[in-house]
Amino acid sequence: MADSTAQSTALDSDARQVGRLYARALLDVSGAEVDRVLEELQAIVDECLDRYPALEELLASPRVTSEQKEAMVDRVFGGRIAPVLLNFLKVLCRRRRVGYVRAIQTVAAELREEQLGRVRVTVQTPYPLTDAQRDQIQQAFRQAYGKDAVIDERVDESLLGGIVLRVGDEVIDGSVVGVLGAMDAAVREAVQRSIRDKIDALVSP
Repeated sequence: MADSTAQSTALDSDARQVGRLYARALLDVSGAEVDRVLEELQAIVDECLDRYPALEELLASPRVTSEQKEAMVDRVFGGRIAPVLLNFLKVLCRRRRVGYVRAIQTVAAELREEQLGRVRVTVQTPYPLTDAQRDQIQQAFRQAYGKDAVIDERVDESLLGGIVLRVGDEVIDGSVVGVLGAMDAAVREAVQRSIRDKIDALVSP
C-alpha cells in the first residue's frame, strides 16, 4: 500500500489498523523510555508535520524512494530524538509506512493511556472550558467508567451551545448544559450511560 497521511484526529479504518500495528510495536520496543518517546513523537507531529506541510508531503509521496526518506529522517531528526524513535521512523521508511506517523502517534497515545488506566477525550466547545467544567467532565467519565479522563480541549465557535466529546474515533454528542452540570439527574445519567457504552466498546479486550 502506498503511504497515506492521516489529517485528522478521527482515523479511517485502514489508518487505524496500520496505526495500531505499529503503535503496539513502538510501545514494546520503547521500554522504560516509552513516555519520552511518545512525547517526542507528539512533538514531531505538532512541531514538524503541522508547521511544515512540505515535509509531510515528501515523506508520504510515493515518488520519493524509501532510501531518500530514510536519509531525510536521519538528516532532520538524527541526534535530536531518542535513538529508538529514530530507528523506528527509519523502519517506517523502509516499509513505506512513514506516511502513517500521525495515525501511529494517535493510537500509541490511546494505548498508553489505557495502560495507565486513563482514557483520552477530545472535548470541542464553543468557548474555553473553566477549571470547574473540566472537573465536572472528569467526574462524569469517572462515574461512567471508573477511569480518569485526559482532556484534549478544542474550541469551535460554530458549535454555539453544543459540546462534542470524542473518544478515539467515536463521537459522543451532548449539550454544554447537560455535560457541564446544569441538567437534571435523569438526563445526566443518560449522558453518563452513553459515555460508558462508547468506552466499553473501545477499551474492552
